[in-house]
Amino acid sequence: MKKLYTLTLLMAASFSFAQTPIITGILDGDCPGGHPKAIEIYANGTVDFSNYSLENQANANTTWGNTLSLSTFGTVTDDFIYVVNADTNDAFSSEFADIPSSKIFVTGTEQEDPKPLSVNGDDRLRIVDAAMTVIDQFGEDGVDGTDTDWEYKDSWARRMDNTGPDGAAFNTNNWTFGGVGTLDGLGACQGGDAFSTIVPFGDYNATANVEQNKLESLKMYPNPLTGNILNITSNANTTKTIAIYDVLGKQVINTVTENGMVNVSDLTAGVYIVKITEQGKTATRKLVVR
Repeated sequence: MKKLYTLTLLMAASFSFAQTPIITGILDGDCPGGHPKAIEIYANGTVDFSNYSLENQANANTTWGNTLSLSTFGTVTDDFIYVVNADTNDAFSSEFADIPSSKIFVTGTEQEDPKPLSVNGDDRLRIVDAAMTVIDQFGEDGVDGTDTDWEYKDSWARRMDNTGPDGAAFNTNNWTFGGVGTLDGLGACQGGDAFSTIVPFGDYNATANVEQNKLESLKMYPNPLTGNILNITSNANTTKTIAIYDVLGKQVINTVTENGMVNVSDLTAGVYIVKITEQGKTATRKLVVR
């Protein structure tokens, strides 16, 4: 009976830990007026958003303010929601036509409530609960994001699968960044493809590590990479299929390796996602090429 009781407690603790919101994406668009500006949040498990709010820290400010309640979303289970800054051209709904309006909360203007959260490429955001405990945060507290690794001006950022929430300890290793200016001149608003085909909203996988753990002792090195050969090893050390994607989601390498060595000489400097498949098991890793 004691063992059963202990197991029940562990299961309950694991279940409750999963009921949490996670910041999984951020967008600073390049449509007129710098729109759309949006924050993607994932409900990991069943989340009652009436218990949570968003706060921002703009430019060089060192205090958090402009608190926005997320209660409008009600209770959400294993799904995404989007907080969008108001604009005059409905850029978000135009660029992301497949996202239903029930998942979108458009804030007011500077003259209306609720005030918009600043998302200008160098601003910070965090989710807090009713007790003002920091649940998750994007950006370094008190640091203007200009010229940092995590700046997202006219660009986007995406949380890596199965990471977070991070509390107040922002970790750039848990994120992939589009790179400053990536969206310049793009979007349906400027005669190009819609941002939905470029920005990886809706791609976060909260359970990716369940599969990753099956690839025991998986290693990928060197990372960051400065040469032409990427090495990938595991306990099984069998044939691996390697697919590498750039920050726009375009597959740039698809190869099979017997010895764990992948020629990446065609890759330019930047951030990539590496998908590794071995014996029917799949893992993903972030690769930095210098």
